Amino acid sequence: MQDPSPLHRAACCGHATRVLLFALSFLGAAPLGWAWQHETLSGELGGYRSRLADRGVTLDLIYTGEMVSILSGGVRRKTVYLDSVDLTLTLDVERLLGWPGARVFVYGLGNRGGNPSRHVGDAQGVSGIEAFDTWKLYEAWFEQQLFDARLSLLVGLYNLEAEFDYAETGQLFLHSSFGTGPDFSLSGQNGPSVFPTTSLGVRLRLQPDPTWYWQTAVLDGVAGDPDDPGGTQVVFGAHDGVLVASELAYLIDVHAAAGGYGKYALGAWVYSDGPDDGGTAGRAACCGGAYGLYGLAEQVVYRHVTDPRRGLALFARLGFAEARVNPFSVYTGGGLVYTGLLSWRPEDRCGLGIAAAHHSGRFRRTRHAAGHAVADAEIALELTYRAGLTAWWTVQPSLQYIVNPGTEPGLDDAVLVGLRFEVVF
Repeated sequence: MQDPSPLHRAACCGHATRVLLFALSFLGAAPLGWAWQHETLSGELGGYRSRLADRGVTLDLIYTGEMVSILSGGVRRKTVYLDSVDLTLTLDVERLLGWPGARVFVYGLGNRGGNPSRHVGDAQGVSGIEAFDTWKLYEAWFEQQLFDARLSLLVGLYNLEAEFDYAETGQLFLHSSFGTGPDFSLSGQNGPSVFPTTSLGVRLRLQPDPTWYWQTAVLDGVAGDPDDPGGTQVVFGAHDGVLVASELAYLIDVHAAAGGYGKYALGAWVYSDGPDDGGTAGRAACCGGAYGLYGLAEQVVYRHVTDPRRGLALFARLGFAEARVNPFSVYTGGGLVYTGLLSWRPEDRCGLGIAAAHHSGRFRRTRHAAGHAVADAEIALELTYRAGLTAWWTVQPSLQYIVNPGTEPGLDDAVLVGLRFEVVF
């Protein structure tokens, strides 16, 4: 029998490793009794981690694995595994070189595995880590803070959703739309500068005091290269134009209010005008002048009397997009997250959320005229629970129900279950 090739052996080994990690995480949902007290799996690495941090160097590696199974409806019944590797390097330049207020951030991203939305047939994305199989430089930027961090200027390869259109409460959920809403994330030629493809830009942030901030960003209007989604593609096309995003937010400090943390934000975005040729000269012409508005709110509304770690937070988001080029012109979503539902698990979080992406009347009329009927909206409901087995190992089961997947009348509502785990190395 011929020996398998090194490439085949590596692929099999990688698959076996992912299955093993997934199985361990599933079993780990029960009490293991292992006294793992480290903040990370690798611990202090003989003290090197702390010494580097003291000098302003922080290196983080996180592996995220996810199993998704479509139980009914959608395109087909299917179980897939997908994963993500996040490697980040943060340099506090003030500690490292004595340059006050300066910071450098570099983020390498690796994605591979199945594509659950292909089997569900939905448009919004049932998993927030679903992407093309690739390794890429995801972010690389320099930030300068001035006037005691009241003013900040950032330049480089930048992930817009890290600071814009961001509600911390919604980050618990696995479904994509609880991050950046589809009214914004599905805009542009290749999406805005968000996961999984970013673009070069400049971000200015003004925060005179802890209660409010205003920020704006100007980025290349076409993130990456639509014709080559793999790897890091920094392309400045002649007709790319720019994407401008701006946000104003009011913050409620957890120490200043009995209810706890809160955030209320209004944002807007617009793509610069494309060439005046009916969209034939440049790939970004279809998006010239496209714009949108969004508002979001999140608030801790209840804290347990004897344990402030436990409590209830609510969040909501409303988004509008110019209907000429956006498939979804309105988004409504929100939910609730309870921390410490079980008294003996005070840091576990469970959540129930809903995300609804609505077509515009113009889009529906166009599709009907072409002989293709569509539903008014795609609606996703998710119930999830995130449990920390150790400081560096979490597991998170999830149940999703997708109404009108892809707004295709021929597809039945989909039911899917998922289990995600994260290991911080």
